[in-house]
Amino acid sequence: MNGILISWLPALALLLQTSAPIASEPYEQYLEQREFTSPVNGESFVAYVLDGDLSVIDWDYDRCPHPPLNTLAYALIIDPATGYVAPPEEFELPTPWEAADLASLLGPPRFKRLAPEGLPWAGAYAWEKLENAALLAQADDAQAHVIGNWWLLAGWAVRLDVISGTNEFDTRVRELFDRLPEQGPDPAALFEPYQLQVARTWEEMRNTGQIPELSDADFALAMAWLYRSRGELQGAEHWLRMATLGDETLPDTDLLYQYLYSSISLERHYLGNARRWLVQAWDNGEFNQMQQAGTAFILAELNRRLGDLPAAVFWYNKAEELNMGLLNQDLISMLREYCSTGVGY
Repeated sequence: MNGILISWLPALALLLQTSAPIASEPYEQYLEQREFTSPVNGESFVAYVLDGDLSVIDWDYDRCPHPPLNTLAYALIIDPATGYVAPPEEFELPTPWEAADLASLLGPPRFKRLAPEGLPWAGAYAWEKLENAALLAQADDAQAHVIGNWWLLAGWAVRLDVISGTNEFDTRVRELFDRLPEQGPDPAALFEPYQLQVARTWEEMRNTGQIPELSDADFALAMAWLYRSRGELQGAEHWLRMATLGDETLPDTDLLYQYLYSSISLERHYLGNARRWLVQAWDNGEFNQMQQAGTAFILAELNRRLGDLPAAVFWYNKAEELNMGLLNQDLISMLREYCSTGVGY
């Protein structure tokens, strides 16, 4: 199953088409229902797919795209009975996997939700589908870069869910932000995502006494959400620690804190798997000359986000060395400079 694979070039405005079990109110205009028949057990079911292409609004530093909704939630169709996954156009093709094989390879779902009896994968989260794709690719002895791609997309799916607008904690986030100064985009910030511009400005204002209204814990939670929304795991974890200094009860009582903490842990797990497989793919010589610089850049970003700053610098240098004009040199230099601060963001 090749599915949705990344080219490892910076122009990644790409791929992302999947299938989710429900369509939330703000996104119905982008989706349509289709009936599928499982190639594993022959049972039919209905799933949502994207209705046309969606424009990407912007990208994170590691080129994770931000379209109007989490399109990774619709990139794969999942069999609700067995957990088998494939892109919509490939889902009904014959598969060598039988239900018993899939049960052994995938195990039961790791994430709790209300699923009907006999349909344990109904309502699967985007990252569950992509994790299953990675596990099936591993079982199929796919090339290491294919497996690494699936794990990376799983990590991105967790990240994009934070800003989906369909979470229980969204009201809490809005209430926090309503008590903070509005900030427009900084035209001088050529590469910096808007949320990170806001975080930088709010921190400067807080340090100079211009934001006195919020408690330390609430301010830190708002900052953690901003960093987490762009996959800046080190920054998000720092501000979660700051939040607990202001209120040590948060881990037990605050839904937003709990979600941010668990989603960071989950993305870390997926990005760590992606790094391992992509390094193996690099060592195997799986990338051609045009792909090497982009791959080195992605590996640098994986290491920076995971907190291994010396490794990040190594791969930024490698990306710079192999760059054939497809990567922005100023962006590489800026991110490498972040690593020199000792915190990586």
